[in-house]
Amino acid sequence: MVKYKNQLIKLQFLFLFLIPLTPHFEILNNLQLDDIPVLLFLILFTVNIFLNSIQKFYFKEVFPLIIFIIYITIQNYIINNSLFFSDNIRYIFYLVVIVSLLNLKDTNFTDNYFIFLALSLSIFSILFFFLEINLGTDSYDYWKIGFNQNEWMFTNGRMNGFQAGGPNAFGGLIAVLTIYCFTLNLWNSRYFMIFIGILGCFFTYSRAALIVLIFFLLFLTIFKKDIKGVLIIIITLVITLNYGLIDRFSSETETEGIGDRIQMQQASINDISSRSINQNIFGYGYGNFGIVRDEIKPIAEFSSNVRPTGPHNSFIFLILDYGIFGFLIFLYIFASSFLFFLKDIKLNIFEPEYLFIGAFVGLSLSGDFIQNHSISILFFLILGKLYSRNVYDH
Repeated sequence: MVKYKNQLIKLQFLFLFLIPLTPHFEILNNLQLDDIPVLLFLILFTVNIFLNSIQKFYFKEVFPLIIFIIYITIQNYIINNSLFFSDNIRYIFYLVVIVSLLNLKDTNFTDNYFIFLALSLSIFSILFFFLEINLGTDSYDYWKIGFNQNEWMFTNGRMNGFQAGGPNAFGGLIAVLTIYCFTLNLWNSRYFMIFIGILGCFFTYSRAALIVLIFFLLFLTIFKKDIKGVLIIIITLVITLNYGLIDRFSSETETEGIGDRIQMQQASINDISSRSINQNIFGYGYGNFGIVRDEIKPIAEFSSNVRPTGPHNSFIFLILDYGIFGFLIFLYIFASSFLFFLKDIKLNIFEPEYLFIGAFVGLSLSGDFIQNHSISILFFLILGKLYSRNVYDH
């Protein structure tokens, strides 16, 4: 009976891993196609509660996330006069994900899903790049799902995934998945994962994602004296030379792009330093600001022909949205994962979960990855795995 109940909980996560593979298309009024796996996950979660498959809430483990949800809900109600909004709904969903995992003693079954997701997204990126095809524009009406044509001299276009966020987010997603899967001992084709992971990430032309991916892969292979792995990394990078690897990092247009990001982050820091103590403690509130180069102001004040973005740094984004208080609560969530690392009996830095978190933090310093659902959902799933290990190992 226990085995049967565990299988029902595991079935929830099949739908969870379908989210990054589901296009963000509107199918009914305000209902997106990628809402379907979320709804199926929640329905099955409810069924599991009624069947007593999920019996405990594990309040101690999820306490930091609960505090964060309560804080952003109160803050949003005060500033925007709204109780429910997309961000607190998103974090409530992450809470459900973690609680579900905490009711399983063995969470290693998710590793097969990670491998499937990494392979699927990498192959999609490579295949659609060479075919130069896409599935159309998503509901945000900006990026196409698949190949996005551009006017760069060294490539005809760059790849975007199924979820919102654009090629940079898609590259980051492939990077963290490749790093995680390479460290698993479940399969013998990890060198193939290096090859298609690097290529899939590269064709998004996301510099930060590629740098993080290569850094972690070289660190792992060199530290473990894996000469074959190092050679495959080098060979794959040589292949990318034919598709603009050097130009992506050195051309004048691209260095201007880096300058724009530095400008946006500097503008954000200047804005934070010039605000009142009260504004810095509690933030602007969700969705109340946008950034275009060195200009930061309410989104409504920008002209319709520009597209405001975030600061390209998840932690600065958190401070602007939720203030220093919200940022510190979120750091508490991060810190809990590293406390598990220090308490881990084996204390193995090569554990896939710790490497995933390290790569996720690195990417978040140069992009809005905490704010991107398709990547952050996997981060909270990793947290759930660590929480579960801590509960059952101790």
